[in-house]
Amino acid sequence: MLSVFRALALVVAAALPAGVLLPPAHGMGEVVLKTNPYEGVDWERTGRYKANLHTHTTQSDGRMPPAEVIGHYHQRGYHILAITDHDRCTWPWEKFGADPAELGMVAVAGNELSRHHHTLSLFCTLATQTRDLETAIAEVAEAGGVAVLAHPAMHWPREQRRVPGLQVELAPALRSIAQADFTVEAWFRTTDAGRNILMGNYAGGRGGALNLELHTGNRVRIYLAPVEGGRTVDLNVAAGMLDVDTRDGRWHHLAAVRQGQTVRLYLDARLAGEAPDTAGAFDLLGDVYHLGRDTRTGSTTFTGDLDHVRLWQRALSAEELAALFGGSVPGKPGGPPTEGLLAQYTFEQSDDTPVEAGAAVAAPVADSAGHAAGPFPAVVTPQGAPIVATDVPALLKLAGASRTSLRFTTAQDDEGGVPEHVAERYADLFRRHENLVGMEVLNGTRPLREYALDRQLWDKLLARLMPGRPVWGFSTDDMHSMTHLGRDWIVVLAPALDEAAVRGAICRGAFFSATIRLHDAESQSVDATPAIERIDQDAEAGMLTIQATHGNEPLPDDGYLWIADGQVVHTGPTLNYRTTPGIGSYVRAELTGGGGTLLTNPFGFQR
Repeated sequence: MLSVFRALALVVAAALPAGVLLPPAHGMGEVVLKTNPYEGVDWERTGRYKANLHTHTTQSDGRMPPAEVIGHYHQRGYHILAITDHDRCTWPWEKFGADPAELGMVAVAGNELSRHHHTLSLFCTLATQTRDLETAIAEVAEAGGVAVLAHPAMHWPREQRRVPGLQVELAPALRSIAQADFTVEAWFRTTDAGRNILMGNYAGGRGGALNLELHTGNRVRIYLAPVEGGRTVDLNVAAGMLDVDTRDGRWHHLAAVRQGQTVRLYLDARLAGEAPDTAGAFDLLGDVYHLGRDTRTGSTTFTGDLDHVRLWQRALSAEELAALFGGSVPGKPGGPPTEGLLAQYTFEQSDDTPVEAGAAVAAPVADSAGHAAGPFPAVVTPQGAPIVATDVPALLKLAGASRTSLRFTTAQDDEGGVPEHVAERYADLFRRHENLVGMEVLNGTRPLREYALDRQLWDKLLARLMPGRPVWGFSTDDMHSMTHLGRDWIVVLAPALDEAAVRGAICRGAFFSATIRLHDAESQSVDATPAIERIDQDAEAGMLTIQATHGNEPLPDDGYLWIADGQVVHTGPTLNYRTTPGIGSYVRAELTGGGGTLLTNPFGFQR
């Protein structure tokens, strides 16, 4: 099967009229290869070491303790591993029950700096509280480390996209909802595989937060962060245990209940998980409570439909939740009593108002709970308004309880691509920080739509900065759970398996990035991902030749794509970089095998 990227690239090439070649970007003439990340590699003797440089454990938001994570990577034949828990350095490994020397692995010290544009800090033990990206990168340099920008398409679109949402002023009654038992619940529908916040007020590490979320990997989550005293409750449960796909485009019901000393999550009226309440009583912080997002406007916003969002000042029973999931309405026959119903947003227009599907919400959204301290109307956030939809949960429609829902549709990342001013902003960042060696171009937890955006940004940066300032492309698992493990990795070409040799190779760009995620699920295979045996340069003839295999078989000629300025300029193992039209300041290769895709780092040219 063709990889997604390769198929798209071939479509672009096929769209050109027969016999028409892409024009050279800077004219023809003498072309000199100035940047070759693989120059000096002894292909007969070099080590080919498998590495993951973005990994999480229970020390932050991972699902497994450090020793277990290390063990899984070791079992899969990895030689190099960086544990990059958020804003903390889980290192040395011996503190967590693992010895890299005994395992024959290189343990790279590092963490994911997460109080700004997420950035990997590698080969140092820096811990910083700064919320300024450039200050953080400079501090990595001062600590003797190397920086890599993490998943850029998770970050820059927040400045470009319409991010619809609703917000409710945190009046005293709402602010105190976490002082005792409570229930927060909503109907939702989405096909977005990434993070999705149904409601919340999380704002970094300040505490005082109550979030109801869909997490990555088909997980559901309640997040309770106290202001002080207690400990955060992060109940994050795999919906697959209930045989429920929360991203299947169907309506589902999610409820979080705190009752006494226990916090529970219910998905479609079934108990999904529970945890001790370690947060205790606290007030929510901030000025507003959000529906369809939290205080952030990046990749954590909700993309989908919401209906019948409610906040209760009491713990609903399993029977009451089952009634709500069955289409019942609070205070109506068969539904739970309205006692403790603090706020209710059914997103209905008045009965005598025609439904205007597709219209953006303008007026405040009514709170129909009838609480004595209310009402608490929800208003549109400055970043954008959701739109009215007539698709509603079938059970609510059958009960006559719902005619409309609200659709939170963030503009798609890939509609307009990466704006030029965004690329220039990133380019300036690389110009100013020498220790910023590259960016993630493949990240194992991000939605697939972001893969193309990250590589598009990479190509725009290379066109601006090569050959003098290369930007290396990294592929990482960003592992939080077993579902992320082993899908995106790099192969480091180093003369020895020690920290100095590994660091030197990474800083020179002497590695390849690989992924199986761009292939159909049934064809994904690490073993059938291309492996490069050697790369040869003929400077006199202006030739670059790659020799690769996949599954122990030679890679066919059409498995080699050469890319310049984001376009495929040549297909085949050998490229004449002097005569091939369309090559400007760089070219990179993308190799597609039967089960995976491999990316080289860029070669830079001077004309």
